[in-house]
Amino acid sequence: MNFYALRVSLVAKEPQLFVGENMSKDIFAFEDALLYSAKNPPETEHGEKLFSIKIMIEGRNEGVMAGMVARAKNIHGHDADFNEYSVEDFPPMVWLWDREQQVILVEKKTSVFSTPSAACKAFEALSNNIELAELNLRAEIEPVLNMLENTFWEEYDRFQAVQSVKFDLTPPNLFGETEKEMKKALNDTSSETNANTVTTILENKDSSLKLKSDGWLSNLINWCRKGGGHWVMKGRLHGHKSKITSVSSERTAKIVTMEGKGITEVELHNYRMEDVVQVIQLYRPEYDYHDEVENKNDD
Repeated sequence: MNFYALRVSLVAKEPQLFVGENMSKDIFAFEDALLYSAKNPPETEHGEKLFSIKIMIEGRNEGVMAGMVARAKNIHGHDADFNEYSVEDFPPMVWLWDREQQVILVEKKTSVFSTPSAACKAFEALSNNIELAELNLRAEIEPVLNMLENTFWEEYDRFQAVQSVKFDLTPPNLFGETEKEMKKALNDTSSETNANTVTTILENKDSSLKLKSDGWLSNLINWCRKGGGHWVMKGRLHGHKSKITSVSSERTAKIVTMEGKGITEVELHNYRMEDVVQVIQLYRPEYDYHDEVENKNDD
């Protein structure tokens, strides 16, 4: 059973009004927002339900949650008398919440959420409601990216000539002590400019951009990898003389594979809090935001 790993960041709608001494403590507000959506799901202006979320296990003390989520779909068809009909369908998917990592694990079901970004948009719609708005907060959700395979540099090597790379970064409210310089730079920029997204573009219009895997660029890539933003690379792939192609970080999104038959709604009904904690602890190393080097330095 495969899951997207989506990392949640909280940003202030008006950063100058926000005292971010310990912004991560407000992650509780994100959980409250999901609880609110369970009873008040987001709707269209015509009152049609967009998404549905069910919270089956809520562990405030343990820092975990679990349940089902669905996106509304319309099924069109004909009955036995060939009369047309249209009904709403909410195909369910399992989701798990890991507060320690600020990560949502949501079942990969491409017939519902065709991409990791689609799953991110769904949980942004579910969480950006009155619970966060009253605290002047908004949830920004990005996929965690692969660290060892199908990475930024593997995508870069597919290009014969790179024209530009664009990074959209979210000022941090997580990641502990990781990328200290990056964290300081983003926080300083946010404080001085009131920005809650920072965009950096590296470009050579002659399609001869040269990138090296160290220094400042490495920090940008790592920040995105951990779920703090996304990138788009543009240029000519090998074998294409003139066609310009764009590749996004979504292509390198991390997929967490849980062994066995997977977790169904029926099985979740039989799960205890301890079971969810155990599952999350087992798979957490796959999306942990700490780097091995950082862990060694902390020892």
